[in-house]
Amino acid sequence: MSSQRTVAFILISLECATLGILSQTLFFSASIVLLAALSYLPILHYSFSRRQVFWTTSILAILFMVKYMLSPHEFGQDRTEMIRTPLAYAAAQFIIALQLRQLFDKHFIPFLPNSFPLLGILVFILIGDIQVHGSINVYYQIFVFSYVLMTGVFYQFGHVVRSQKSKVKKKWVVYLIRVNFFIVIWLVGWLTATGLHRYERELDQLYYRLIEPRTSGMASRAGFSTISKLGSLTKQFDSDAQQVKLRIKSSDEPGYMRGRAFVQFFNSEWHSEIGNQNVASIGLPPAGVKTEIIPEGNWFQIGQANSSDWIEYEVWSTSPEHIYAPLNTPLVHAVAENIQIDSQNILTSRTMEYGYPYALFLPRKQLPPAPESVVSLRRLLQLPFGFSPRVQQLANQIFADCQTSAEKINRVQNYFQNQYEYEIGIKIPQGNDPLTYFLLEKPNAHCEYFASGTAILLRMAGVPCRYITGYIVRERNVYDQFWVARSRHAHAWVEAWDEQRGWVTVESTPAAGRPDQNTPAGVRQYWESLIGQYSRLKTALQRGEWVLALSEAQLPLALLICGVALWFGFRRIIQICQKRLQERALFLQNPEHVQELHQLLAQMDRLLGKHKIVRKPGETLMQFSRRIQSQAIAQWYQNYACSRFMPESAETNELILQLKQQLLEFRQKKSLI
Repeated sequence: MSSQRTVAFILISLECATLGILSQTLFFSASIVLLAALSYLPILHYSFSRRQVFWTTSILAILFMVKYMLSPHEFGQDRTEMIRTPLAYAAAQFIIALQLRQLFDKHFIPFLPNSFPLLGILVFILIGDIQVHGSINVYYQIFVFSYVLMTGVFYQFGHVVRSQKSKVKKKWVVYLIRVNFFIVIWLVGWLTATGLHRYERELDQLYYRLIEPRTSGMASRAGFSTISKLGSLTKQFDSDAQQVKLRIKSSDEPGYMRGRAFVQFFNSEWHSEIGNQNVASIGLPPAGVKTEIIPEGNWFQIGQANSSDWIEYEVWSTSPEHIYAPLNTPLVHAVAENIQIDSQNILTSRTMEYGYPYALFLPRKQLPPAPESVVSLRRLLQLPFGFSPRVQQLANQIFADCQTSAEKINRVQNYFQNQYEYEIGIKIPQGNDPLTYFLLEKPNAHCEYFASGTAILLRMAGVPCRYITGYIVRERNVYDQFWVARSRHAHAWVEAWDEQRGWVTVESTPAAGRPDQNTPAGVRQYWESLIGQYSRLKTALQRGEWVLALSEAQLPLALLICGVALWFGFRRIIQICQKRLQERALFLQNPEHVQELHQLLAQMDRLLGKHKIVRKPGETLMQFSRRIQSQAIAQWYQNYACSRFMPESAETNELILQLKQQLLEFRQKKSLI
């Protein structure tokens, strides 16, 4: 074996060691290293054709994807040195398996392909989405440094000049160049291993500046992060507008599902307050809560939970860290160790179990509002510094003769809905403040401007309020009856404080700009219902609830069985047609008198079959004629047997006419016995 193959063994061992230590699972890594060691045995090598390479790669991809979908890798919640996504873990395993196949391919003897270490680099990229500290950080740096160093050695041993040459005494300059080459490799490895960790924050900021230059390095995440810039929410309408974000099971329409609340506004950006506290965990649900939910998980109580009639929402979300919930939700059940709540009652969780739903419970009858402190309400009256005095004059005109908060809320809603028109996107002249221009010039705009303008005007009128982003959930899938929130259902609105009613939702966006109940085509809905059913099936299997799994799997299993039956049926039909065509082609190759004799025999066999007289498989015509009681029919088969090998002649044609005549006579008889 070549030295390059030994270096390749070291490379794949480094990948497996890194994967095993960071994921805390050694079985896969140890198995790969053991199999890689077996690649030194020439008897185990195999010449893979291009077709075999394609099918082997496809089968491996399917196997790892099925494994990821049915049983994604679980990482300990109490550890920070972990791969953040199970999908990255499965993809890294798949690429390592591809490298292992290359070690057993005869085509790569004695030199492996140049793609071998490049695949390993992909593995390190996939498992590089980690948070490391302490000794784990040192191990990771050593692994990365060693891999880069050995990659250089790999290419050195696999140089294009691979043929043996006569030994020539090399000059000292050649050795100096090689030494410098390895020094460069060493430096690159060390910088790669240490630089990414040391400058992680700076690299993240650079990344965010590239994808969102106007936010000065802070990604808006479409309005659901701690900063929401005007215009960021509408980006969800441009791409993947139909992508499902929430699936909610409930008999009641969910409506407004809060995702993030913002307090301060400046530089055309809304900022949320920093600071969360854990929600109180309770052992049992309050009296009156009757539900069948996942037995795992914990109950969390936010506010008053005294009710005998509850509205329940079972939420399947694609964002496990965010808990989207209606206003004044007092009770949550989630498969999580803890839930955090901020000053504006926005719920999040860093320990939410991925792939599981969470349940929200609201009293059907609204409870009296809990009091708010003067300090917290005063924070919700803050106005941006240097705002145009003309906006204050506009607020005075709008709220003239309004005495109560309820009157001011109704007045501002009517003002925007009657004086403005909705349109996605807004054109702001250069040098103008976007929100000031919107309020004074009344251009067409989208929900972020209506909600921001509403919040500023209400604060100028002395009404505490906050800017909210989330989803309006009104669409329902007709197949599984789940409520659906898509990317295009993202919305911004305002929550204002009313002394009599507490917190109320303020919707100033014209009706044309509010997410409606329009549903996509039936085929898309049907496919989405299958995807949702698969998610529930996977959760039921993970929980070991086989009865629930079977109930969820009825439709997919039925479709699978029907699909398999149709496939085999279609394949059988094709085989029968091919066989008939082949028989027909062979039949047409015979002389005409032989073709005519074959047709006569087939007609006679069908006639006897109607009278329960059937020739057995492998039985000759003479043997069959001896079993027939009718002497005339037996004689017919004997005459046929004698004539089938006769060459074409007048005598043969006369015999064929005689057989035809006898066949017609047999057909006219009621009984052939």
